[in-house]
Amino acid sequence: MPSQTTTEPPTRRYRATVRTRLALTYSALLTGAGLVMLTIVYLVMRFVPTYALVPSDSFPAEPSEPGIATPLPESTEGAAAASTTPASEILITSTEQMLNLLLIVSIAVLIVLAVVGIAVGWAVAGRMLKPLQYINGAARRAAHGDLAQRIRLEGPRDEISELAMNFDDMLAQLERSFAASKRFASNASHELLTPLATTRAMLDVAIAQRDDATERALFGRLRAMNERSIETAEALLGLAQIEASTVAGERIDLARVVAEVAEFCTDEAAEAGVTMTLDLQPAHFDGEPVLARQLVSNLVQNGIRHNAASDGFLSIITRTATDGSALIEVKNSGEILEADAVTALAEPFTRAAGRRSTTSAKGHGLGLSIVSAIVTRFHGILKLAARPGGGLRVVVTFPSAG
Repeated sequence: MPSQTTTEPPTRRYRATVRTRLALTYSALLTGAGLVMLTIVYLVMRFVPTYALVPSDSFPAEPSEPGIATPLPESTEGAAAASTTPASEILITSTEQMLNLLLIVSIAVLIVLAVVGIAVGWAVAGRMLKPLQYINGAARRAAHGDLAQRIRLEGPRDEISELAMNFDDMLAQLERSFAASKRFASNASHELLTPLATTRAMLDVAIAQRDDATERALFGRLRAMNERSIETAEALLGLAQIEASTVAGERIDLARVVAEVAEFCTDEAAEAGVTMTLDLQPAHFDGEPVLARQLVSNLVQNGIRHNAASDGFLSIITRTATDGSALIEVKNSGEILEADAVTALAEPFTRAAGRRSTTSAKGHGLGLSIVSAIVTRFHGILKLAARPGGGLRVVVTFPSAG
């Protein structure tokens, strides 16, 4: 029995955004510079000058008449001095008081610098990082298949503008490469269908004209191989058309599509000895009916044709998730699969046992590739997983219908 490989999900740590970190950095630099400056001022004020402060109560009182000094009693000198100081002014009578006041004012200034630094840093960082938002949006759209869009960032020539220009060049090259690949697949499939169809007609005529059982069996095998080639060419042509299509979506109920496809595939499942169970709940999404039917047909046929040798099962579930997205889950019995093999099943001509090497195997190795192309076309999510008891579990999720 092949060993099951399990991979632990990567550990994710919360990290502040670049804008937040830049704002905090600006504030820290500004506050640090202010702290250094105020520390130097405080040290200079404390150790460099020599102060000779005279207490306020040592000054004589104002004379009541010109030229006549009126002495005050000793007990009232302090009160008189205090009464002559305005309430809005700070009276400093010693060096220690002055230095303490300087320290308090310095702390207040540092707090103001920190707050102002965060505000200014947030604004400046937002302006500097705004072009990166365009690049991020373009990358997100490119990941969903939109390779025709360009950033076209205008502004001074710097690292960010060069990054945007290089990103546009990359999108242009990818668009040309994908377009060439799609054209090649479409043209090659289309050109192959005509001679293959001609060969099929010639083989049918040859079979009808042969009376020898051995010759008829030989021509029958040749016709079966030719028929598989026709199916492969048609699947390639369909895959190219799906990837190049720009159809407008309409409201589709996955449950209804699954019910129609399951009824159509009932005889094939019975012939293969596969028990098919349905748990269908309404699941709506915006898609194209023909592509939705093709997606479900490929999932159902994949579950039937790659099932266990006998007494296999195929389970299909449709439902609406809590976030409103439409979900279809297909589980089937079969051979035990390795994780690496499962991740490659959506690639063309790939099956659980690897690349197709014989013509007697079931299917043409493009079923899940077509499913993946349709899911990508309608911005869905395709998940493939091996079942512990053998077989495959496929989950397709489409965004909720608007």
